[in-house]
Amino acid sequence: MKKVLVIDDSALMRRVISDIINQDEQLTVAGTANNGEAALDQIRRGEKYDILLVDIKMPKMDGVKLLRELKKFRLDTAPSLIVSSIASESGHETIEALELGAIDFIKKPTSSIGDEFASFRTELLNKVYVVTGLSAKGTDFVSAITPKQPESVRQRVMPKVGATLATKKHSTIKGSRLCFIASSTGGPKALQSVIPFFPKNFPYPVVVVQHMPVGFTATLAERLDKMSQITVKEAEDGEILRPGIVYIAMGGKQCELVCKPGGQYCFSENDKPPRGGLKPCADIFLESLVDASYEEIICGVLTGMGSDGSKGIELIKSVHNVKCVAQNKDTCVVYGMPRAAVELGIVDEVVPLEDVTGMMLHKLGLL
Repeated sequence: MKKVLVIDDSALMRRVISDIINQDEQLTVAGTANNGEAALDQIRRGEKYDILLVDIKMPKMDGVKLLRELKKFRLDTAPSLIVSSIASESGHETIEALELGAIDFIKKPTSSIGDEFASFRTELLNKVYVVTGLSAKGTDFVSAITPKQPESVRQRVMPKVGATLATKKHSTIKGSRLCFIASSTGGPKALQSVIPFFPKNFPYPVVVVQHMPVGFTATLAERLDKMSQITVKEAEDGEILRPGIVYIAMGGKQCELVCKPGGQYCFSENDKPPRGGLKPCADIFLESLVDASYEEIICGVLTGMGSDGSKGIELIKSVHNVKCVAQNKDTCVVYGMPRAAVELGIVDEVVPLEDVTGMMLHKLGLL
């Protein structure tokens, strides 16, 4: 039985979250607190929990300050999950919470009934299970929530009987290369060990699909840009890709590449529906590269739940010169996406997080 501490200034939300947790036979709410200060007192008294569910905006001590105090005094080793009425204006606080060690974040529902609440309940339990290690027991939640590629997509891009994608004819531009990185749970912090190590004069564009809702990818890009030699920005609809820039796919949109009449590639940040609940979805972005003219594509798969990116990489490997680098299990917050890529047989190198950039540069012949 995993013990949960619910920290929220709303009595209603404490009850709603507690009911969800207590209805699960492998979880129990072992404590609640109406602000970070009260939670800190419980932890200082020696109370032990397997996971902390932390709101951001609270009186006396907010969620960010609580995480800062826990880290400063090393008071608790339990992982934390942000559960907040996250709005874009609190994006900086949420990104800071992730930098301070929060595993991931979930947006509170606006109602305790309906589809939105049902989705919130499923997402909350899935992430609590994975973070506390329950995915290793009974039902494997990482596999259970893995999005499947729709048949319509496979029919559109997969070959008919007797043909193979390897024989598909497409033109390439010599020397043209693209770098791509997919990440999810644990990704915002992991990217800090990857993006800043691209050199200032890096000659190719880099596209990152990090699973985040609308309003947060701009903040993430801003933080990464400040700590990096290379320019980092949020991708914009219609924007032409330029070398030496890292583009973070826009949260709450599907990101694809479109070839303009002159042969240049630009972003389409569109409102296509989520796949497997994901928007942006790495597989959708990768599918847009099937007819691209890049001579070589270097992919990185970082920490995250599910298997997003694997089917897309498998697809483009059939028609392009693709190399794939995956983060190893020991350095992942959640070894879901890299594991799926490894098990599919599409990974060329498995390395610790701190070696991902170096290996990608090596595959490009730059190191």
